[in-house]
Amino acid sequence: MRMLRLILPIILIATLPALAGKTPATVTIDAAAKKQKAVPFPHEKHTKVAKTCDVCHHDQKGLTADSKAEVKKCGACHLDAKSKAPSMSETSLTKNPFHKLCISCHKAQKKGPTGCTGCHVKKA
Repeated sequence: MRMLRLILPIILIATLPALAGKTPATVTIDAAAKKQKAVPFPHEKHTKVAKTCDVCHHDQKGLTADSKAEVKKCGACHLDAKSKAPSMSETSLTKNPFHKLCISCHKAQKKGPTGCTGCHVKKA
């Protein structure tokens, strides 16, 4: 037991650098799933393309992979009926914030899906 008390803190300290800066590999965007199919979002892939986190996390300027700040879910504003933010449950390509941001970036990069089923994959 004494040995465990000595070794455990060393293990925890040694693993902290490995845990720091970890972002999720994939995020499922399902807050508007009542209207639209959930979207599996390859987060890790996009972190390599975006210059900064606030490209997408626009209300969290200065957010980094190493930040200890809690990352706000998009639906906190983009599904709030009281918010003036555009709603992510809107299916319009010109009103839905994901459609506007994601599709415009995909078109600019000439990479990634630009049609509905490219992101809203039908379940088998």
